[in-house]
Amino acid sequence: MRTAIQNERQIEMAFEEQRFYDVRRWKIAEQTENVPAYGVSVTVNAASPSGYTYTQKVALTGRSFQAKHYWLPIPLAEIQASNGQLTQNAGY
Repeated sequence: MRTAIQNERQIEMAFEEQRFYDVRRWKIAEQTENVPAYGVSVTVNAASPSGYTYTQKVALTGRSFQAKHYWLPIPLAEIQASNGQLTQNAGY
């Protein structure tokens, strides 16, 4: 059921910039964000039934998501104001 819900949110909110937060909340960003981003190259092709040819291409390589990226660093001023009761998130 979880996979069905995740797929539905990916489709329904494709252009609403919710995926950024969803993959972090579900802790699946290490699997989904460490792959190249793909785009589509469209060319006019009279022989094709639609008149166009669509070719997948790599749009962005080198994406890297690490476990520490699930959390943001805590500003130093906040840590100092907590009188030692607050520690920095792991990895920062």
